[in-house]
Amino acid sequence: MIVQSKDITKPVRESADVCIIGSGCGGGASAKVLAEAGKKVIVIEEGGYFTSGDFDMTEQTAYQNLYQQRAGQATDDLAVTVLQGKCVGGSSTVAWTTSLRTPDFVLAKWKKDFGVNGLSSKELEPYFERVEKYLNIHLEPEENHNPNNRIILDGARKLGYKAHASGRNTKDCQKAGACGLGCPFDAKLSVNVTYVPDAVKAGAAIFANFRASRIAINGSLKQVFGHVIDQETHKAKTNFVIEAPVVIVAASAIHSPALLLRSGLANSSGEVGKHLTFHLTSAVLGLYDRIIYPAGGVPQSAMCDEFLNKNGDGGGFWIEAVPVYPTLASLALPGFGNRHRELMRQYAHIGASIVLVKEIDSEGEVGLNEYGRPSISYAFGERDREYMKQGLKIAAEIHFAAGAKRVMTLHSHKTESTSPQGMNEALDQAPWGTNEIALYSAHPLGTCRMSEHAVRSVVDSHCETHDENGLFVIDGSVTPTSLGVNPQVTILAIAEKSAEWIAENRLKK
Repeated sequence: MIVQSKDITKPVRESADVCIIGSGCGGGASAKVLAEAGKKVIVIEEGGYFTSGDFDMTEQTAYQNLYQQRAGQATDDLAVTVLQGKCVGGSSTVAWTTSLRTPDFVLAKWKKDFGVNGLSSKELEPYFERVEKYLNIHLEPEENHNPNNRIILDGARKLGYKAHASGRNTKDCQKAGACGLGCPFDAKLSVNVTYVPDAVKAGAAIFANFRASRIAINGSLKQVFGHVIDQETHKAKTNFVIEAPVVIVAASAIHSPALLLRSGLANSSGEVGKHLTFHLTSAVLGLYDRIIYPAGGVPQSAMCDEFLNKNGDGGGFWIEAVPVYPTLASLALPGFGNRHRELMRQYAHIGASIVLVKEIDSEGEVGLNEYGRPSISYAFGERDREYMKQGLKIAAEIHFAAGAKRVMTLHSHKTESTSPQGMNEALDQAPWGTNEIALYSAHPLGTCRMSEHAVRSVVDSHCETHDENGLFVIDGSVTPTSLGVNPQVTILAIAEKSAEWIAENRLKK
């Protein structure tokens, strides 16, 4: 059963075995596992419920319906734009399909430094395999890479760097380039077309347009309070209370800590909202004589990970292609006035790559603003800044090797060149202060850190909060460190494993 706000005419009072807040990778996977285990599951989702028929492949529709703050969510200083989904299926609905396992060195660090149990590569192997089979995660053959992804494959290989196809969760992909706008063909096997329908088939109820405001503990039960949001006006039309012995907070690394802070729960360590990581991202653009058309074809199918943990320090960067949709391009491309207009006129000839940094000395925090909504801050560390600079230089080299005539970055001051050496010099001289380069994240992580050391974390290795039995956090916020890969496979595997534990240990009848 899927219920939307238009179906609600009076206050809602419901009870269940488990209430899940959020329907993305963490919430959707948990709902399926628990519902199939015979538990009564209610999932509440702040965003709306949309299907392939609602996805018209336009930015106007997608940003308004499918993204947090219409794709305008950002840190308080506006230095980093944080792209997240807000709809049934969460960010998976608008993800660009890259599906990768957690690196072994990351999982080993979680065990060594945080005492995490049960999440070694060997122990997660069956869950990775299950997720990969269920979502048809596969490598694209050479002929399926669009010109934008070929830049990475061809340019990196010419330079001797490791570049290869990356896993994608698709079946019968139509190569329309619309992954970030919602797939109109249901070819992307995101949570909204896999885990959620299977959870509903097993008896779960999904309540869309339900915004949780706080959680209260009432003896052995938890109560989730919130408002039903009118999908047209975005205003509260009535309220709801859902009671359950188990509550899973799966609202993302931005909104899960905010909910816990509003509720005054799970924060005896003072760690709720701390240790935010972003996989901080910026882009390199190449201008080509040939047509690239960066919004067409399979948007993200290749990567260069030569420089991930290359120095053995757990940091580094990797390079992926990025689909460049016109509206976001107009906001991100450097320059003003005539310069910006001329660049937009060459849109079809632009190739775009992103550099994603696996942080080692950058960290952010999620708090609450005066309205009780998330307040996001982030400090860019010096070592990570150097990795970003190195990554942009390498990405520029790759573009030149692939045939770019001119390469530029997203600095506010003109940073471009017609040669690799010139680009290196331009980047050495470029400003790197706040708001002097456009920065992005689609991978917020780590604000409800997992560890067996309760004084420095929020949840244990089963994702249960140290402070409250039956209160869980299952989403990207539980990662103890930055991942170094796109996070959806990691979150899905942890969610399936944790939900099995919940069914056997917290809801056993």
